[in-house]
Amino acid sequence: MQVLLLGRDVDQKNIRDTILRVISNEQAMQVLECSINSPKSAYEISTTCDIPLTQVYRWVRKLHKLGFVRVSGATNKAGKKYFMYQSKIHAININLNTTASPQIEIF
Repeated sequence: MQVLLLGRDVDQKNIRDTILRVISNEQAMQVLECSINSPKSAYEISTTCDIPLTQVYRWVRKLHKLGFVRVSGATNKAGKKYFMYQSKIHAININLNTTASPQIEIF
């Protein structure tokens, strides 16, 4: 199976398996879908998707490690830091009709 992540072929089996597990998880996909159009805080993602806040933080960390989520931060007037999360993934294309092997393209 060939996995293309943002135009690059993912060669390592463990990374490929992690990507497949993530895109098959409903909560992970909800986090990506919720933050596709504009950056959202973890709290906004949690309330919009009805996912516990601790789970949102776990998914955001995992998605960021894979390069699926962009993290930006700032400081409010009170001096408190906050972070916003936005999906870098806009589409996932799964093609099972290839002659060599199935292909998954994430862009």
